[in-house]
Amino acid sequence: MVDIDSVAAAPASAAAGLTPERLAWLVRLRWVALGGIVVAVVVSAAGAFPGVNYQVMAATALGAAAYNFLIHRDLRAGRAALDRRTPMYQALIDFLSLSMVLWAAGGLSSPFVIFYIFHVALAGILAGPRATLVAAGLAFLCAGLLWLTGVVAGLRIGTWDPVGLWEPASRVVAFVFTVGAVAYLVLHAVAELRDRERALQQARDRAELEYELLSNTLDELDAGLEVLDADHRVVWRNRLANRLVPRLSSGEPWNCPGMDAPCERDASGLCPIDRSFALGEAGRCRFATQDEQPERVYELLAFPLSSEQDGKARVMNLYLDRTSATLAERQLVLAERLASLGRVAQGVAHELNTPLATIRTLAADMGVALARLDKAPPDTTAELLTDLGESTALIRSETERLGRITHSLLAGGDLLRLRIVGEVSISAVVERARALVFAGDPGGVRFEVESDLDRIQLRCDQDRLVQVLVNLIQNAYDALREGGGSVVRVSAVVDDEDQADGAVRILIEDDGPGLDPVLEGRLFEPFTTTKAPGRGTGLGLYTSYMLVRAMHGSLELGTRDSGGTRAELRLPLASAGSAALELVPKQGLSA
Repeated sequence: MVDIDSVAAAPASAAAGLTPERLAWLVRLRWVALGGIVVAVVVSAAGAFPGVNYQVMAATALGAAAYNFLIHRDLRAGRAALDRRTPMYQALIDFLSLSMVLWAAGGLSSPFVIFYIFHVALAGILAGPRATLVAAGLAFLCAGLLWLTGVVAGLRIGTWDPVGLWEPASRVVAFVFTVGAVAYLVLHAVAELRDRERALQQARDRAELEYELLSNTLDELDAGLEVLDADHRVVWRNRLANRLVPRLSSGEPWNCPGMDAPCERDASGLCPIDRSFALGEAGRCRFATQDEQPERVYELLAFPLSSEQDGKARVMNLYLDRTSATLAERQLVLAERLASLGRVAQGVAHELNTPLATIRTLAADMGVALARLDKAPPDTTAELLTDLGESTALIRSETERLGRITHSLLAGGDLLRLRIVGEVSISAVVERARALVFAGDPGGVRFEVESDLDRIQLRCDQDRLVQVLVNLIQNAYDALREGGGSVVRVSAVVDDEDQADGAVRILIEDDGPGLDPVLEGRLFEPFTTTKAPGRGTGLGLYTSYMLVRAMHGSLELGTRDSGGTRAELRLPLASAGSAALELVPKQGLSA
């Protein structure tokens, strides 16, 4: 198959300069012409043309042969210099060589002067119409110089005076060779022209086939495609683009399909077409079609094309159906909102369930204490009244906490909103958490607290910190009751107390079975729990983790080397400069 690029380049080869193939053809023609000159030199030296200066002819032939050999060698080595001026240089060499031979053969009296016609035609084939006119002028100039050598005796170096029948024979030979050479050039040019026409026809047929295949393929695309010229007129569009914008046809100015309703554009607010034409950048916007039921959403992408028409830029528009993607986005947003609502609802249930369970336990304990109070001896009455007072205070504290949770939600807040008032003692927070978790029967689980915790002050939300510690201590308490173990310990270590970014590490440790390796990497994910259905929501650790982060702290869980679980809560100190604490863990619970 003919290469369309080579076919397109072929007509321009003359203007761009000789090709190596054409220069090789010229070299072969010169060898033929030099052979004729050698024959003429031999015949003249034999006495057939006594007035011819065969010595000059031989020297001219020798110089032309040397030049032709050098070109042949450069062609074989790939070193031939070819540019736009090369055809004229070669034509000038040929005209000078022919003029030297004719000068030695008597000038215009020689019948071989007709060979100028061959050289003019050859220059036209090699270099085009302009070179033909230049070659014709050069032929007239050389003929004028030859006439001048015939007029001025001092310029004459040879005469044309053949002997006997050599006069008519030479004229016949000159005529036959000239006609034959011109006929050869014409046949060569016609053959080359036909090859070009055949190649162009093949390229045209192939282009039509490729255009038909491309057009049919683009018509079947699930996207609209169109091309606009510099005047915003439609040059071409596929089937879907015609359906999307039926008001327009080829040649009409382009209008945005979303003009009836504002389309969604980028932050600049520019129409994508204007952006592509004015700034040479890609643009996009979304629009909805009102003609289709149900409504369809499309995205228009405009791209500036690198190819220009009459020096003016063109733009390609691509219409993509985004209806399914838009519906999926809306469904995803709705699902996320529903999921968020579900998480909030479960979080509220979890946060309300903890104080309600505490109130329920304390109420049951108070009922037992009241029943015992009627029959209790006087020495135990005071103790029972103290227990009842503590239970009453805890119930009141938990109901206030319930009120704050519901008030925060009704005020448009969330479960992570903090309420920081003054400094908080770790000792008081730990004691309150212990009272809430171990209200009633501790079930054989011992709770130990390091001394001097009241010396550490934190600036945090006391209720939220109690909530975190209750979750962590409750998890340790449940693990010991279900998996074995007897001790839950709380301790604290101050890090970088003298620094502005000093922090305290609160450790909650137990000697139970430790963490489940399967869930160890997912402990802080929502709804992750090892408890039986109905006993845990899987939101305790997640909520604690989020609360600690809101208080600019960190929370980590891991298994201790000696067995059991360690929860490390790190929070910033209320202020730097407090006395450093040396808290030594008791034997048997060190990690």
